[in-house]
Formats: sequence, structure tokens, C-alpha cells
Amino acid sequence: MGNTSKLEEVKQAMKKAKDRRMFERYQALYLHLQGTPAEAIAPVLDRSVKTYSNIPTKKYVFWT
Repeated sequence: MGNTSKLEEVKQAMKKAKDRRMFERYQALYLHLQGTPAEAIAPVLDRSVKTYSNIPTKKYVFWT
């Protein structure tokens, strides 16, 4: 499964998320998969870099 399909699947999950917290996690994962560095993701989420690093982006492997 290519990175493009993973991005599309995360984008669909973002659209379906009803909880703001889950939306932010999917958003962090989406940006992470695009290769965005943590220093750029943290301001988008309005969180510190330390808080972002606690979001387990690598554990959201729901597409496997």
C-alpha cells in the first residue's frame, strides 16, 4: 500500500472524526506522513513540540 493511499485513508478518517481530539491526532498523522517536521506540526495543532511528540503517530497503523 503506497503512501498516497495511506494519506487518503487518514484524510477520510479526519472527515469522519466526531471528536476534536481524534481529529487532531489524525491531522498530526496526516502531516507526519507528508514528512512535515515536528517543529512545523506543533504550531498547526496549537501544541508544544513536546506534546506533539507524545502523540503516537507511528502506532496509528490501522490500514495494515
